[in-house]
Amino acid sequence: MMQFHAVYLQRRRPGVSYRDFQRLWRSHGDYAASIPAFWDHVERYVHNDPVEDAAGLPGDTAAYDAVGELSYPSYETWLSLRDVMWNEIAPDEKRVFAGPSTAVRGDRTVFLKPSDGPFKLFTFAKLSQGVDPADGDRILARHAETTLQARGFGGRLAGFAATRARRNAAESKMDAMPATTSNKDVVFIHHFVDECSARAAVNSAGYARVVISEEGFLDFESRIVVLTRGWLLKGTPD
Repeated sequence: MMQFHAVYLQRRRPGVSYRDFQRLWRSHGDYAASIPAFWDHVERYVHNDPVEDAAGLPGDTAAYDAVGELSYPSYETWLSLRDVMWNEIAPDEKRVFAGPSTAVRGDRTVFLKPSDGPFKLFTFAKLSQGVDPADGDRILARHAETTLQARGFGGRLAGFAATRARRNAAESKMDAMPATTSNKDVVFIHHFVDECSARAAVNSAGYARVVISEEGFLDFESRIVVLTRGWLLKGTPD
């Protein structure tokens, strides 16, 4: 279980080729690793590149260029790094990314099916209006059961995790805790051992059933789905 898991979705700057962007993003990772005040507190850092051939894939794979994952020991650790992130990391991000990220920053990641796989299907979304965030654990448990039992999809998973955004101060009534600037409420991460398995899974009838399940509690206008290949820059595979 990761205590504070930040997941962000980004686009490259206009006029930058995808290959050049990948080099820029890797150099940004190298730059972050060169700042001990930041890097020493990061437990895990993963660059996830959207698969280049998006033909036949549902969702928004071709529209995005990067999904990053950062894990910290705790929310408090992340808060303690805000100054160094703002003053040293953020200026370099402007060299790499087109603008503000789509992000989910959560207290923890719940591993609904343990394990890992380098190919990942990320689903970012907001909860539907009327869904009580406090009811999130029950909703995720029900959705996990639907996902793992979906024929053609659940059986191909090498891992399945969900991160719920940490509620801000007003929502949680913890006035001392500042907002975490998440702009989505949840991100699902489905892992696969290879691209062939991932493509077969997302084109299965089982995945269609998973999507129908998500319609019951997600705002579909806010939903972003991206298939990626992950590269671990720091931490362990699990």
